[in-house]
Order: sequence, then structure tokens, then C-alpha cells
Amino acid sequence: MIGQRRAGSGYRLAAAVAGLAVMLTPVYGPQASDPAWRLRLAIHYPPLTTNRSEYLVVLTGPRRTWFLGGSDVFGHGKPVAEVIANGVPRSAVLPAGPHSWITAASAPSPTDIWAVTSLGGAVLHWNGAKWATAPRGNWKAGSRFTGVMALSPTDVWVFGTSGRHHPGAGTWHFSGTRWTRVSGAGAGIFQANRAGHNDAWGIGNAGGAANALLNFNGTRWRRVRPPALAGFRYTHVLALSPADVWVGGSVGGTPKLGHFDGRDWSALPMPGMTAATGLCNDGHGGLWVIANSGKAPSLVRHRAADGKWTRAVVSTGAADEILACALVPGTQRTWGAGKAAAPQGSAAAAYLRG
Repeated sequence: MIGQRRAGSGYRLAAAVAGLAVMLTPVYGPQASDPAWRLRLAIHYPPLTTNRSEYLVVLTGPRRTWFLGGSDVFGHGKPVAEVIANGVPRSAVLPAGPHSWITAASAPSPTDIWAVTSLGGAVLHWNGAKWATAPRGNWKAGSRFTGVMALSPTDVWVFGTSGRHHPGAGTWHFSGTRWTRVSGAGAGIFQANRAGHNDAWGIGNAGGAANALLNFNGTRWRRVRPPALAGFRYTHVLALSPADVWVGGSVGGTPKLGHFDGRDWSALPMPGMTAATGLCNDGHGGLWVIANSGKAPSLVRHRAADGKWTRAVVSTGAADEILACALVPGTQRTWGAGKAAAPQGSAAAAYLRG
């Protein structure tokens, strides 16, 4: 079975064949003697001599966990997807056309997953049986995507702000049959997250870089300017419920978190010198906060429900990093997606806490 397609399954068993280096336990890079986050899977996609492989997205469910990213990240790029079910990793078969790497994904249900590539303008859809390329909107070829928020197969939002070398695709909405470009306050959204029925929060640009906080009421996007978040430069948003919304960012270069309790926003201090680029629920009222400094040791910060901050080690080296995290529903186990050290470049890596 190794390296062969499973008939009708849409998966391949991950295997060390055809130049694919697979590790089910840590092999490369210094590891802490008892790391808080444990490396469970690392795949170095070809060409092994130069490739920088990364998982940038993790989606958890009761039976399956998806890791999405790419090979040759920041190069020509190719999207990759790996799924772990019952402890067994399998490589998903993706459509042949898209290039670049998967930078964001959203899953209203286990049989309805939407993903976007960073460059190339591709939107991918998983229907529970296979991945396919979704119908394309009128965005320009080579446009940059930065986020996606899917509420159902007939209610999908994609976002793309401009980068240093690539124009952003803008904000688009998919009705199930056609894409419509969004203008007004919602045109410059970088990322958005659903909080509840007819309630979503987004961050983006409004006449400046990463300076806008936006709310969607089911009909339109509007900019929100909480006094407590004056001067905020937003880097991430996580909406857990209508009364539990978090943002990461900085004010004057100092990292901070922002929290919405359903009535008011408040600014909260955060340790370190790096703003949060990822947030996820820890399962008991706290947060895992991703803020990689690029220095050793590699770690993920934790904010407990009572506001106490601690650090959880990923690796004693700097090359291993968690780039995204997600709680397994109904548990206190959390998966992390990222990268691990390899002899050349990096391997796409899956980490587990709990």
C-alpha cells in the first residue's frame, strides 16, 4: 500500500518514496528533553536539497485533523494537504492546476472545507470525498489571498490584501454560483472569523496598514474604532463567540491583545517583543498565543483564564516553529501546524499538546 492511491478515497499513504522524507517522530533539530509541544509528524517535500516546506493551517475535528500548507514556500510553491485520522497520516490528492501554497482555510463542517492559495488566485474546496478547484472570480491572475471565511457552501468570503510584491485580490463573496466583489469598509480585509449567527469580526487596512477592526452584522461590514484599541496595528483575530473575541497586534511596537466581551473592547498586556500572529482556544478558558521571535528556544505563549502568562517549549532550537494552532473539539488536546528543521530547508510539521 505504501505510496499507492487508495481507490476512491482521495488520499495517499504518506511514505518515504519518490524523494518524500517522512518522520513520525522527531529526527532533525534539537529537542527539549520534555517538550510541552511534541513533534508528531514532519514531511520534507521534494526537492529535498532546497525545499522550504511548511504547514500554515490546521483544522481539527472529532475524527480528522487537516494540515494545509505548501512546498517551496516563498519560492514557486505547490499546495499540500495532509490529514491524520486514527493516528495515521495520509497525503490528500489536490487538483493539479493550483500553485503557490495554502495560506488560509475555513471549515463550516468536516465535509465542507474551503482553502485559498497565497498567490495564483486559487480557491480549493473539499466536499467530504475529494478536493477540487472552486469556480474562479474575476480577480487578477497572481493576486494575493490572505484569508477565507466559509459559513456554508453558498456563503463563502475570501480576502486578499496587498503584499510587498503582489497585489491583493480584495474581498469577494461566493453565493454558491457566482463571486461578487465587496466594496466599502470590507474591501481591505486581511482576515476574518465568525463569532455567531450574523456576526463576524475582521481585521485589515483602511487608509493605513493593519489599522482597521471590522464587524459584519449579516448584511454589511462596518469599521469599529474602540477607544481602548486606539493605535492598534492588528495581526490576528479569533472569534470564539459573540461575547468572546480576541485580536492580536501592537501599539507603538509593543505587543498587546484586545478582547471583546460582547459589550466593550479592552486592551491587555502581552509579554515579549513580538506581536501575536496566531491564537487558539486551550480548552479551559485560556489561549495559546503564537508569537515567533525567530530566536531560540522556540515556544508558544499561554495566557490562562486568570490572565497569568507562561511559556510552553516547542524546541530548544529556533528552526522548529508552530505557525497555527487549533483545539480538538470536546478535548484539551491542541494541534499545531508549522515547520521543523531538516538537513536542507525545512520540513512541514505537525505538533501536539495534551
